[in-house]
Amino acid sequence: MVIKKGAIHWTNIVHPSSEEIKELERMYRFHPIILEELTQPSARSKVEIYGNNMFIVYHLPIFDSYDKASRKGEIDFLVTSQGVVSTTYEDLEPLKVIASKMDDDANYKERALGGDSVRLLYTIMEACLAYSLRQLRHIEEKIEYIRTALFDDREQQLVKKISYVKRDLLSYYLITKSQASIFNSLNKIGPGFFGKESAIYFSDLEGDFLKVLQLCESYKETIEAFESTNTQLLNIRMTKIMQRFSVLAFMTFPLMIFLALLTIDSISRPLIGKTPYDFWILTGIVVGAGAVMMALFSRKGWL
Repeated sequence: MVIKKGAIHWTNIVHPSSEEIKELERMYRFHPIILEELTQPSARSKVEIYGNNMFIVYHLPIFDSYDKASRKGEIDFLVTSQGVVSTTYEDLEPLKVIASKMDDDANYKERALGGDSVRLLYTIMEACLAYSLRQLRHIEEKIEYIRTALFDDREQQLVKKISYVKRDLLSYYLITKSQASIFNSLNKIGPGFFGKESAIYFSDLEGDFLKVLQLCESYKETIEAFESTNTQLLNIRMTKIMQRFSVLAFMTFPLMIFLALLTIDSISRPLIGKTPYDFWILTGIVVGAGAVMMALFSRKGWL
């Protein structure tokens, strides 16, 4: 896909083939090291300058509904004086949104392509940051659900939900945090490469990135606090259950000893065999003693 406006153009390639890489070499004379890196995803983010070109490897978090966690999506930027070449290894939503807006909105296309390559790079990366911010919404919704359900006696169900949110948020955070070096580098070396007037673009990008990172860190602290609270509530519930079982065990223990003593075959054994109502008398004693102990324990709040 190639979108042009005057001397500036944006080329986006999905799954770059060997023929497309050769075409980029023919058109822009990119350094062989850059072209080699386009053949497969890169493990780390970076900003490098090769002659008159800038090479950027940028990763953004993408929520995977199957794994219920964020994964890494990659965009490689090759910035020249004529425009920007972006390569990806899958169709990424922010790039499709930019292309669609350029087709539908002439003013947006003018803003993106009507200046120089740094403005185009700013437009694309700004859209990627906006997409990253939107990716946090599903985490925000899950955290809000956990907040409202925290005191509804659903501690056991929330353990699993909190674990999923923590895993997703941790994946998102690790991907986002690693991009700090990208925006820091662009803010430092960008004005020297593109000119002093470009400093405002990179300063704004770094500020927007910090907003995303700070919001992510805020959610991270929130879900950790909710997990701690839920664990405490679950421990309190388990303590109460164990207390009830302990009280019930204590209630039955003396009654069992009493009945066991009556089973001893001795001459002075009371009740047993002395009256035709011995069974009902013993039953009444056991039930009455159990009722008295239950009333006493309930009054003390142990049951």
